[in-house]
Amino acid sequence: MRNTTGERSLVAGELRFATSQLVVWAGLYGLYLMVRSLALANASSAFAHAAQVIGIERAAGLLVEVRLQHALASVEELRVFFNLYYMLGFGPLLGLTLVFLGLRHRGAYRELRTAMLTSLALASAFYVFYPTAPPRLVDELGIVDTVGLDQVRGSFAGIDFNPYAAMPSMHVGWSLLLAVVGIRVFKRRSLRFLLALHPVLMTLAVTTTGNHFLVDALAGVAVALLGYALVSCRSLQLLASFRLLTAFAARACAARGRPARRQQPVPPGIAAQLEGDR
Repeated sequence: MRNTTGERSLVAGELRFATSQLVVWAGLYGLYLMVRSLALANASSAFAHAAQVIGIERAAGLLVEVRLQHALASVEELRVFFNLYYMLGFGPLLGLTLVFLGLRHRGAYRELRTAMLTSLALASAFYVFYPTAPPRLVDELGIVDTVGLDQVRGSFAGIDFNPYAAMPSMHVGWSLLLAVVGIRVFKRRSLRFLLALHPVLMTLAVTTTGNHFLVDALAGVAVALLGYALVSCRSLQLLASFRLLTAFAARACAARGRPARRQQPVPPGIAAQLEGDR
């Protein structure tokens, strides 16, 4: 009976966690799409910004999208591969990875989830204030829409998808976050190699399919790293605060002549601060 009660409690806890995470993702992603849809009315600005991106790439020698598409998409097998990689290597792969981490590595799941949502919040500012048309919509480039997104007018909960959200590319940014967290979690070398290769292949996929400029991909990397850094700094601050509190508790117990509870190691900087307070 005791084991049965414990198992039911465990299952109930897992269901609560899964439900709460589904609510978080559905709510925040829906809110993100609402914010991103604000740029739908700024088509003229989106194409003007795309022209600016083209100018920046041309000046820096990075305007490679046309040559890249002609080189890769001209081979049928490569065209199919990158089309599938663009579609399956983003949502489906991220979803499966998040589910696996949520079941087996809860701490890594929370880290990846929070870094993804933080970077998405940062990217949303670009989508609203710097809407940018993708290369496939810029006629002067002559880039073909290999995936067929020009014929798709999708929506989420009645909210239209925004085609002018090329800058930054979170396909690339989130692929990088997946690689950063996944390489630390998984120990098999072959899997870690594939994870390290994943952002590179996604960069080729988004440019080859005409959905992002190379600068969009680089901006996605920068936004993802900034989001991850913010999450990491917050975690370190919380850890340092916890260790500081345990150190003060140990001192208080020692002053009263009682043994202290197990104390976490105190970082050198905090230890010096404590010494200065004496």
